[in-house]
Amino acid sequence: MMRDPGLKEDSKNLSLVGASACVAALLTAGLLIASANDRHVVRVHVVENAPEWNTHPTTAPLSGANRLYGTVHTVDGGEYTGYIRWDRNEASWTDLLDATKPTDRGGSSISGIRFGHIDQIEILSRSAARFTLKSGEIVDLTARATDLDSGLRSLVVDSVASRAEFQWEDLDRVDFMPPPPSARPDQSRLFGTLTTRTGMEFTGHVTWDVDEVYTSDLLDGDLDGQRLEIAFGTIHSIERFSPRAALVVLNSGQELILDGTKDVDRSIGGISVSDARLGQIKLDWAEFDRVVFHGTDDEVSFVQFDGGTPLRGTVVTSQGEEISGEIRWDMDQAFTWEMLTGVLRNVELKVEFGQIERIRKSGRGSEVTLRDGRVFQLSGTNDVGRGNRGIEIRDGGRT
Repeated sequence: MMRDPGLKEDSKNLSLVGASACVAALLTAGLLIASANDRHVVRVHVVENAPEWNTHPTTAPLSGANRLYGTVHTVDGGEYTGYIRWDRNEASWTDLLDATKPTDRGGSSISGIRFGHIDQIEILSRSAARFTLKSGEIVDLTARATDLDSGLRSLVVDSVASRAEFQWEDLDRVDFMPPPPSARPDQSRLFGTLTTRTGMEFTGHVTWDVDEVYTSDLLDGDLDGQRLEIAFGTIHSIERFSPRAALVVLNSGQELILDGTKDVDRSIGGISVSDARLGQIKLDWAEFDRVVFHGTDDEVSFVQFDGGTPLRGTVVTSQGEEISGEIRWDMDQAFTWEMLTGVLRNVELKVEFGQIERIRKSGRGSEVTLRDGRVFQLSGTNDVGRGNRGIEIRDGGRT
């Protein structure tokens, strides 16, 4: 049964009395606390004999199969091969690169593609790139956020010997490939199950505040005025405590109520989950309830992506006529790698067309059924509502 959010937050306020005792508890647990520029930096070590409630390890397997890997070619002729972190918040093959693409009508439409479909990215200008997909298809995409322009926050390549960091103007092209069997990253991609305040659950790679993606990344927050930095790999769960605070439970069992930064309050840049069998979901603090970090036995690797194929299906009209063929949805999405965008209870979903079994018009939106059986009632965009610009079906020479 769903808990009333208001009652939950009222009850949590009772625990504020003991918040100051948490620092002492951290000290007695043998944790390292160091002072740097008047800030308390807390490195919380995972307790080997964790309580029984901690049934999952926080870190994902370290084979590295699910991590972005490739060779970065720079404009000065350099080549750098290793694990890639793109724009701080993309680091696995299931992560979504945000972009726009040109339309047949001379405009552009919101687009995006999961990294696993990409064979090569060639930089064309300050805000555009040419994508060669694993299928052989070539598509030019332009910037929508910071993934494809001079606003790129950084591109980091980690190799055995070194770490190299680049800006957009440094790049000539990037070739993607599976990591060699001998490669092992020194940190894991965050993975867990997120629950919204309306009770929906999504499992996959978690991105926190648009830039924390690794178990070695740090969660910032204040505990009674003291700034703490806690490695995500030591965190069991994060729960919305109030609009301005979060309840953080460590693997050791300690509970911390943190505030004072955008990592732990309503000013957060967003929380997203890359779900291999869906696409991506994104929400803000108001819709967030809890995330539990845990490992996964299902590492989605580069070889599991095919680069996409033309959309094919059967369209049934309101008069009952059935028309089968290649489909162009909303007059601009024509491949399985493309994304259908919609909103469900204030949560944004970007659903990869290759994961969709059926779309049925329903009220002012659409009922979208995935191949894994999940059903979502989406609205709020022209992809799934009355603003849809039309569906084109090509069957041989007939359109």
